[in-house]
Amino acid sequence: MTMGAAFKSFWKNYFNFTGTATRAEYWWMVLLGSILTILWIVATIFFAVVAGLSPIQENLNIWHWLMTLSGGLIAWLVISALIFLAVLIPALSLEVRRIRDTGLNAVLVWIVFAIDILSDGFGSNGALNDIVSLLILLIMVFPTDKLANVRMIGKNQR
Repeated sequence: MTMGAAFKSFWKNYFNFTGTATRAEYWWMVLLGSILTILWIVATIFFAVVAGLSPIQENLNIWHWLMTLSGGLIAWLVISALIFLAVLIPALSLEVRRIRDTGLNAVLVWIVFAIDILSDGFGSNGALNDIVSLLILLIMVFPTDKLANVRMIGKNQR
């Protein structure tokens, strides 16, 4: 699968939480997402510098900060938030489909997915989050149906 095919599949399977996604489909989108995120961060820093925002100011609260933003930067942040929301559902769908492709049974797919989402929500501090991240990484690199016949966790085992 090429990056272009993975990109098409990403958008085609917007709400598909029941299918599967190959390693290539998943990792091409991770690579593309990483590249686009780096470009977005650079562009955001550029817009902030052009707008004259200083990251270090004394007694600056969120309301004062929002009132000092330029219209262009506000538009950039709104567009960024909309793009994030548009990509959120297919990204979650892709993750679930990739976990399903490894051969885990249906219940464990959703348990692994929930643990991943919850561990991300509690910040990146602590060994538990590191262990969860490593577990998710290992699951994501397994080939298709690698876990299908593993006792108690595979989809072919009851």
